[in-house]
Parts: sequence; structure tokens; C-alpha cells
Amino acid sequence: MHIGLIPDGNRRFMRRKGIYDLEESYRKGIEKFHQFMEWCIELGVRGLTIYALSIENIKNRSYREVNTLLNLFSDYALNSLEDERIHKNGIRINFCGDRESLSSFGNPTGKRVVENMNRLEDRTKDYENFKLNIALAYGGRQEMIHAVRKVINSGLELNEENLRENLWVKDYPDIIIRTAESRLSNFLLWQCAYSEIYFIDKLWQEIEKDDLIEVLNDYNTRERRFGR
Repeated sequence: MHIGLIPDGNRRFMRRKGIYDLEESYRKGIEKFHQFMEWCIELGVRGLTIYALSIENIKNRSYREVNTLLNLFSDYALNSLEDERIHKNGIRINFCGDRESLSSFGNPTGKRVVENMNRLEDRTKDYENFKLNIALAYGGRQEMIHAVRKVINSGLELNEENLRENLWVKDYPDIIIRTAESRLSNFLLWQCAYSEIYFIDKLWQEIEKDDLIEVLNDYNTRERRFGR
């Protein structure tokens, strides 16, 4: 099973808890993500794609906020090189998104993020127990345009198989979970054609293991027909 995850509500969590340090709040969000991934592994999920930062976020949020996030992601990638949780669980990590635009952000911040991401991907490339896709500088519409261009420029037939091979995220999620809101926000638009979608009315940092168990239990009661 593969889960797509849209963790939302960080700024509302800050207001609710009286947190005024943006970096502190996002660090709490990253730690919650580690917990969520561990819950997935315990419950038999084999893959996870997390929507870490969209192309629209980069364009529309303040330079300070985006720069803070990218520095945190850079630190995450660097620290994960020796993180026992990653290696003990055999987690293969892929970063999925527009690396070219990411590299050009806030020099040298963007370049450092991409360099550390590349190192972490290479470090975990042989792991097979669990697959983690981190969607960074990602957008579903932009992904499809990018994939179509690559297929055409390669001289291949434009069909579903060739398009999939050129997507940033090649996994099709069985489930998509979003906290705090009830929309997809340009996430996995091609891949989610037959995904079961669950909206959880909690802020990201408030989600608990029981929420994931409830989603998985509901999913297991559903009959997936895929058009049959």
C-alpha cells in the first residue's frame, strides 16, 4: 500500500499554541512526520509520498518563510544520512519536483537543498523495505507538462506508460490523506485517478496514530472496482 499525504495547518497551529518562531513550528511538523512514517511502517504500509512544498508555495509565500523551510529540508536531508530510523527501517528516499527551479531559489539555499537531497537519495538507493517520496517544489499540473515535454522530446509515443515513466512521482497512491482542509491543491493529479481520499479535520501537528488506523480500517472495507 502507498499513501499520499498533504500535511496542512502549520500556521494555524502556531496561532493556536502561541508559537511565534516559524522554525520551531516547522520543526514540530517534521517530527510529527517522522512519527507518521513510523506508524505507517508498523501498520504495514510500504510507501508514502508527502507534499512538503509546492511550486505555488515558493512563488506566493514570503521569502523568509520559504527560506526557513528550505533550510530545514536541507538539514533534514543532511541529518538523515546518518539517521538510524532511516537505515534501520530500510527507507529509500526520493525527492520529487522541479529541481531546476529549486536550485535557483535564494542562492545558495536552493543549491544546498538539492545537493543534500542528491546525497540522501544516493545513500538510500538500495533500500527496499519502504519507499518515501518527498514532493518538494512540486505541482501536479507542472509535473504533467514536464512529463509530456520529455516524452515528445525523446521521440516516444505519447501514451500512458511513457508519460508515467517521466513523471516526478511514479507511484500511484491507494490512499490520499489531507489534514485541516478538503481539497487536493495540485497534488498527484495524474496519480490519484483511483485513490481513496480522506480529509481529516485536524491540524497536521494534532494528528494521531488512531486517525491513521481509522483511515486504513475504512479503506480495507471498500471494494475498489477500477471502472469494472
